[in-house]
Amino acid sequence: MNEFNGILTLAVFMPIAASILIALFMTGKIARGFAVITTLAELVITSYIFIAYKNNPDGYQMVDRISEWIPVDSFRVEYFLGVDGLSAPLVLLTGILGLVAVFASWNVTERTKEHFMWLLALQGAVIGVFTALDFFMFFLFWELELIPMFFLISIWGSGRKEYSAMKFLIFTILGSAFMLIGILALYFSTGTFDMTILPEKISGADLILPASILFMLTIVGSP
Repeated sequence: MNEFNGILTLAVFMPIAASILIALFMTGKIARGFAVITTLAELVITSYIFIAYKNNPDGYQMVDRISEWIPVDSFRVEYFLGVDGLSAPLVLLTGILGLVAVFASWNVTERTKEHFMWLLALQGAVIGVFTALDFFMFFLFWELELIPMFFLISIWGSGRKEYSAMKFLIFTILGSAFMLIGILALYFSTGTFDMTILPEKISGADLILPASILFMLTIVGSP
């Protein structure tokens, strides 16, 4: 079943596309202004998402779904985004914090272009994490957000920033490996990455253990 509203896809990939444009075509000064425009537009989009959900708070809203996005016989991954009562405010908060982060970084002079590039990439990846309704997509966005976080810490951090960045990277890679194991264990037990039907799938006693393992490994995998 395919559905495509488009607004969540725009919210996720507009900042990522903007970061690519900054990397390819812009200088530091232009990148700063472009980041402001992008995050302002992102705030408008995320505000619309929040208001639209609040006006109709029933299940998952604004769904973007492409079935069999990665149609491998034994490994079906969907492109599946949506918001509910938990993720809608988090998406709005990410839109607000993205703009705040750009203005807070206004006086950054070291590698300015790269700084705003990574900020925008991070914003898109975080919104992807909050809106993904397919566990494999969730994992991809989770890993994607670690890349800009590593560079933001290692280049523009304070104190022992290189040490902190490497420690962060090592712990998150190890944690992500555990998370992936848990996700795959749940998939091979239920036959799906779809978060919306997993509660029904794991209601049987034989699936309580894999679900519990995934929950614990997700906690371990959190940075």
